[in-house]
Amino acid sequence: MPENLIIDQCIKAWEQRIAQATRLMDSLSEWAMDTEIAPGRNKVVYVIGHLLIVHDKLIEGMELGERKHANLDALFLDARQPDAQYPDTAWIKENWKEQSEFLNEKFNQMTEADWLSKHAYVRAEDFALQPERNKLNLLLSRTNHLSSHNGQLALVKKAA
Repeated sequence: MPENLIIDQCIKAWEQRIAQATRLMDSLSEWAMDTEIAPGRNKVVYVIGHLLIVHDKLIEGMELGERKHANLDALFLDARQPDAQYPDTAWIKENWKEQSEFLNEKFNQMTEADWLSKHAYVRAEDFALQPERNKLNLLLSRTNHLSSHNGQLALVKKAA
């Protein structure tokens, strides 16, 4: 019982951060997409696309299906590309929402055994020695990552 409660709390924290990110993305005007997070830093559109790709990789890591946007890895995982040509922000936001709904649905279907099993990015030998390198841990790390970027988006919104 306590494990289920902890897992449920982790999923709720994820869902809250996803909802916060979506609200922030929706609140930023189109012109804000070209705004740098801080002087000399990545643009808002990069951060939103980066989150899309990191969560696309999460589908793979959690073994929930095939990635849809692997072709965008180089664009959104390599920081500092000031002259990059990004996809339309409406397309990024639409895919973000679809992907978030997919992940939320799948996460709520996973069992305790699923959550405590190894994720795709850890070798079986390493997992045997470190069982904490499980899918729940992957969710926690991605929730923290999302929280960090939510803070960046909130700063841009405040400055806008």
